[in-house]
Amino acid sequence: MYPSIPPIPEVSTANMSVLQECGEPLLALSTLSPKIAVYSAYYHQGYDGALPEIYLRENAAKRLIAAAEKLPASFHLVALDGWRSTQVQASLYEQFRQSLLRQGWQEGAALKAELGKFVALPTTDRQKPSPHLSGGAIDLTIAGPDGWLDMGTDFDDFSDMAETRYFEEISEPTEQQRAIRDNRRLLYHLMIEGGFVNYPKEWWHYEYGTRSWAVRTQQEPRYGGIQTIHEISKS
Repeated sequence: MYPSIPPIPEVSTANMSVLQECGEPLLALSTLSPKIAVYSAYYHQGYDGALPEIYLRENAAKRLIAAAEKLPASFHLVALDGWRSTQVQASLYEQFRQSLLRQGWQEGAALKAELGKFVALPTTDRQKPSPHLSGGAIDLTIAGPDGWLDMGTDFDDFSDMAETRYFEEISEPTEQQRAIRDNRRLLYHLMIEGGFVNYPKEWWHYEYGTRSWAVRTQQEPRYGGIQTIHEISKS
C-alpha cells in the first residue's frame, strides 16, 4: 500500500535561465516494452495533426520503462499522449476555449487564465516550450486484468476531481473513493520514484527534463521545443 500523495505546490518557470537542449531523440513508446501500451487519445479523437504513435525523449522513456516494470505481472501502463506538436496544441487550446465560451465565459483575461490552468498556450519557442512540445511530458494511466483502473475521472477532465490529490481530501471516503485514491497513489508513486514530477491539476500528467521539472527538482532543464517528429527521433 502506497502512502498518501503529498501536497504538490504550483511552480513558475518565468525567471528561468536559457535552456541548453541536450539533443536526446524521441522514441516511439509502442516499440519499447510489453509493460507499456499506447492509446493515442488525440489521434482517436480526431485532433488536427495527432499521430497514432506516442513519442517521448529517450531518458524519459527509459525511466517510464523502469516504472512500468515495477507493476504486478497482470498490470501495465497505458500512454495516452507524449510529444505534442504545436498544431495539436493549438487544436486542443481552441477546442477548450470554445467549450468555455459555450459555458458562458467572456473573452478577456479571466478566460485566458482559466484556459492556462489546463491547456498550455500554443508556442513555437524552442527555449520556452510547453511541456508536451519538449517531448518530456507523458499523459498516462494504468491497466489491470479487467481493463483501465478507475481514476475517478476520464483523461482530460477539467473539473476539480481531476486534481491529483482530490480523493486525498475526502475525510470519510466510500469504498469506491478509497479504491480511486489508491489507484492514483499507485500511479503517482511509480512515476515519482522514476524521477518524474506531477502537474497537480491532472492526475494523468507527469514530466521529466522539462522546465517545470527543473524548477521542482532544482536541476537544469534538458529538453527544448521540437517542432516535427522527424527533427530529432529514432524508432
